[in-house]
Amino acid sequence: MKFARLLFFFFLALLAATAALSFMLPSHQKIEKSITINAPAAAIYNEVRSLENFNRVSVWNQQDSTIQYTKSGNDGTVGASTSWKGDPEISGEGKIEISELIPNHTVAHNIEFSKPKKGNAASTFSIIEKDKNSTTVTWYFKVATPRPWNIFNLFFSLDKQMGKDFDTGLAALKLYMEAKQLNTTPPVKP
Repeated sequence: MKFARLLFFFFLALLAATAALSFMLPSHQKIEKSITINAPAAAIYNEVRSLENFNRVSVWNQQDSTIQYTKSGNDGTVGASTSWKGDPEISGEGKIEISELIPNHTVAHNIEFSKPKKGNAASTFSIIEKDKNSTTVTWYFKVATPRPWNIFNLFFSLDKQMGKDFDTGLAALKLYMEAKQLNTTPPVKP
């Protein structure tokens, strides 16, 4: 009887500690990656505001040959969206919608994952022009981890798990934009 009572109080203390820890920890994880691109902010903004062009920076879409897209709305405008369905191990299913556009500065998306696991995330490209031909692009990604599941954030780092994918995506954007700039820059007159 004494053992059962001790076990009960142990589990009660464990539950109380878990609940307290859950409220002290953030209910989200985030990734923040930046790159400097030799291109004007307007050109980069025009590229990343299009959901169709998003596939150039999305590493996951490039890894999944089975992925299929369904578009809705006028691409490049607030409210436009793309739903996807692909390999459950790579892309799964979900929807990305443009939620905010600030010309030459910000492109924000709401992302809804439906399979293999349900969830919501926010993705934002912040575009800051350093000078006429040099722009810093920062890609923010924030995914909700509701309480009490946020306790697992102590053992799982979204940045360590997926940060490299965001770096690779930004590097692909840089390569594409800089090559595009070279092809459109007028020749220098002697």
